Amino acid sequence: MINKRVMKIVEVLLNQETYITIDRISEQLSVSNKTIRNDLQLVDEWLKDNQLQLVKKTGIGVRIDGPHSQKLRILENVRKRNKSVVEHSPAARKTFIGMQLAAYDNCRIYELSEQLYVSRATIHKDLLALSNDMNIYDITLHRKNNNGISIEGKEKNIRNFLLDLMLKDNGYQLFIELVQDEFHPRDGSYVFAGLEATDDEIHDFVACILRSHNPFIESLDFHSIIILLLRIYAAYLRIQENHIIALSEEFIRELDDEPFFREAQELTDRLSNHYHMVIPAVETRYLQLYFLAMQNTQSINESDRQEASELCEQLLSSWSEQLGIAFTEDEDLRKSIFAHLCPSITRFRHGIPNENPLMPQINDLYHHTLEVVKNSISCIEERFHCKVSDDEISYLALHLAAALERMKQPLRTVLVTHGGTAASSVLRQKLIHQINEIDIIAQESFLSIHHCDLSHAELIISTIELSLKENIPVLLINPLLHDYDILRLKDVVKEYYNRKNDPMKRKTALSKQ
Repeated sequence: MINKRVMKIVEVLLNQETYITIDRISEQLSVSNKTIRNDLQLVDEWLKDNQLQLVKKTGIGVRIDGPHSQKLRILENVRKRNKSVVEHSPAARKTFIGMQLAAYDNCRIYELSEQLYVSRATIHKDLLALSNDMNIYDITLHRKNNNGISIEGKEKNIRNFLLDLMLKDNGYQLFIELVQDEFHPRDGSYVFAGLEATDDEIHDFVACILRSHNPFIESLDFHSIIILLLRIYAAYLRIQENHIIALSEEFIRELDDEPFFREAQELTDRLSNHYHMVIPAVETRYLQLYFLAMQNTQSINESDRQEASELCEQLLSSWSEQLGIAFTEDEDLRKSIFAHLCPSITRFRHGIPNENPLMPQINDLYHHTLEVVKNSISCIEERFHCKVSDDEISYLALHLAAALERMKQPLRTVLVTHGGTAASSVLRQKLIHQINEIDIIAQESFLSIHHCDLSHAELIISTIELSLKENIPVLLINPLLHDYDILRLKDVVKEYYNRKNDPMKRKTALSKQ
C-alpha cells in the first residue's frame, strides 16, 4: 500500500515540466532529503504500474516521463487522492495514529509528524491522549530507543481496538457505500487514511468476501454484514504483519462440537487464495467464534440457552424492582431479551464487542432506561467476569424501551367546544387522527363542563377560556385547528403524555401510596 507522502511526491513531480531537485521536493513537503530519496524508490515502482517513468539525472534532479494525456489523467487522480488525507483535528489525528499503530509494526514519531504535518511535540500529546483510550482495551504503548513506537496487548484486544477506530473514522460511511453499491465510483482515494487503504483496495476486499455467497453471511442483516466485514479486514491486516490470534488447544477441541466451521473455512480459503497469503488454522477457528457470536437463537446449544434464560429472568426481576412494573409477566419482552442474550453468551465469554450504530440516539432518547439497564447488568459481569460494553447495554435498553412504549397509555381527555355540531364534529375527528397521545373520553359544552364528573380526566382541550375548580391542565385551541395549531398542540400534549408515562415518576408515585 502506497503512503500519502509518496502520492504528494508524485503530485509535485507531475506539476513540473522540467527537472526538480530532491532538495526542492524536501522543502515543499517539509521532510528530509534522505526521506525523499527513500520514497523515490516507491514512486518509481508506482509510476511503472501506471505506464509512466521516473527519470533521474545526477546533479540536475528528477522528472516524470510519459504521454502527456496519461500524466494529466494520473495528476487528476492523485489530486483527488491527496484531498482525502486525514483532517488535522486532534480527534482525527488520534484515530489516524491509532490505526497506524494497530495495523503496522514499524511506526516512528518523526514519520507520523511528517504524515500529519504537525510537530513531534504534537504527536507526543496525541499519543498521551490515545493511551487513555487504549487502556480500555488493556493495550499499552511501547516506546523504543530509536524513536519508534508500538502497542502491546492481547491480539483480540488490539483487533477490537482497530475495529472501534474504523467505526469512528470518517471513512466508515464510504465503506458502507462501497458495500451497498458494487458500482460505486472509485478514484483511488483513501477510505481509511490511517490504514492507507484506497477505495479500489476496499472494493476488492469486499467483493472477494461477498461474492463467495457464504451462507452464514447471507443470513445476516446489513449492519451485521458491515461489522463482520470490518472485523475480517482488521484480522487480514494483523495477519499480514504476522500477528496471529491465540486459542488454547482445549478450546479449539470445544469448537469441534460447534457449528459454522465449514463456513469459516470456506471464507479463509477464499481470502488465502485471493491474496496469496497463508492464513493459520487458528484464525479459521477464531472466525468460527465470530460466527457463533452472531448466530440466531435456533443455533444456540442447550447449555447457552439455559444461561440466557437465567440471565433473562434476573434482568426482568431487576427492572421490575427498579420501576415497579411487572416485567416478569411481559412475554414479548421476555422473548426479545432471551433472543438477544443467546448469541451474547459467546460475546460475553470471549470479549467480542457488539457494536450498536444507534447508541447515540438511544442515549438521547432513553437516558433513564439506560440507567435502569446499567443498574442491572452485574448479574452478567459476575457470571462471565467481563465488562458489559455500552453498546451491549444500549441494545438491552432498546428492548426495555419497546416494552415501556407498549405499556404507555393515552391521556384521558375531555373536549370542550362552543361551535355548532358540524364544526365540533370536524374538530373532534381532527384531534383523534392527529394527536395519538390523547383519548377523548367526553365532549362537553361551555355550560355542561361545570357540572360533569371530571375525576377521571387528565387533560382538557377547549375552544374557549375556562375557569374550573379542578386542577386539570386546560389547553386552549382554535375551533378550526389550523396546521400550525396542531403542531403547537402536539408539542404540549407530548410533554404531558411523557410525564404521565415516565416509569421513574410512576415508581415514585407508587412508593408514596
